[in-house]
Amino acid sequence: MTDSMTNYSNTLTNLPTKLYSAAFPSEDESPSSQDLMILVSTIAVMWAAIFSVLHRYLHPYAMRQQWLKDAMGREYDRVGLSMCKALRVKWTRQRYIEIMLNDWPKMQGIYLQHFIGGALCLPAVLGYTDAWAANLACLGVLSEMGWEMSDMADIVITRSTAIDGKERIPDTLVMIMSIHHSMTLTLGLPLVMKYRQLRTLHLLTFNLQWAAALAISANEYCKMLDLKNHTQLWTFRIVNGICFGIMAWMRGIYWLYLCAQLHMRLLEDEEYTMMCVGIVIYVLITGFNVMLCIYPFGKKMMKFGPRSKKVELVALDEGEVSDDDAEKEGGVRVSHSTNSLMEKGDTCK
Repeated sequence: MTDSMTNYSNTLTNLPTKLYSAAFPSEDESPSSQDLMILVSTIAVMWAAIFSVLHRYLHPYAMRQQWLKDAMGREYDRVGLSMCKALRVKWTRQRYIEIMLNDWPKMQGIYLQHFIGGALCLPAVLGYTDAWAANLACLGVLSEMGWEMSDMADIVITRSTAIDGKERIPDTLVMIMSIHHSMTLTLGLPLVMKYRQLRTLHLLTFNLQWAAALAISANEYCKMLDLKNHTQLWTFRIVNGICFGIMAWMRGIYWLYLCAQLHMRLLEDEEYTMMCVGIVIYVLITGFNVMLCIYPFGKKMMKFGPRSKKVELVALDEGEVSDDDAEKEGGVRVSHSTNSLMEKGDTCK
């Protein structure tokens, strides 16, 4: 018993050193898969703790902000109802606002996490070839992997334990998030172990993470804009136009180029297992990029652009989508009882 306690104590004492060695190995060292998984698991716990703290402090704040509730209502009128139809969920406008307010702290954490992960790749992207730059870029890969592990755990826990878990996270959304997380969770570790110094890996990691960070943060900002105001309408158009260009390049053209570069390297090195898995992942992520990253910004450009024939732009920001309209579009009318999430401030995340 004493020996076991001593070994356990030594393991905990040596953990910081082991984590540092796995994150920043010297040029002649190669961390084992076990050490890297310990590092990824630690990062997953870290991100889970950060998101928990964000929810604890930002959730009560969000529930008190009328301007935020109004912004979520405008988002429902613009694109939320269409999103509900795509996800095959029957959320009324009020229910949509409740769920989006509950998830608002998480959205702030997601783009923060992606900005940090992408920033870790910046030295390598800017051309530094030293070991420390490659190590930082690979830490960006492992950070994304850790967050995605914690996010999948959060999805499973929410759907399993929350009374309304399967309504808040429907099956379609689970499928979408599984596709989104598939690349890093399947290829992240073997690519870091085999290709730590590969610039294509560093560029791909930076490309995916900062594209997501820019898109999410811009979308969060655009929710706050009131399209009845001419200046804010043009701000909305400009931001969406910029984001469409960024997405078309980073998640479209440049994504395909980097995938081809990585695929050719795997073929040259006869890494056929990673190559075959990669083909499936590339196809899935490409579909994700087109349908959920590029197309939505393009659709909003067409819908709210200066040449749009939709003269009811103002009406879209006045909250005039009633429960009757929602019912026509596939929604359901519900009575808003005192048991709603927004009124209770309830959360199961």
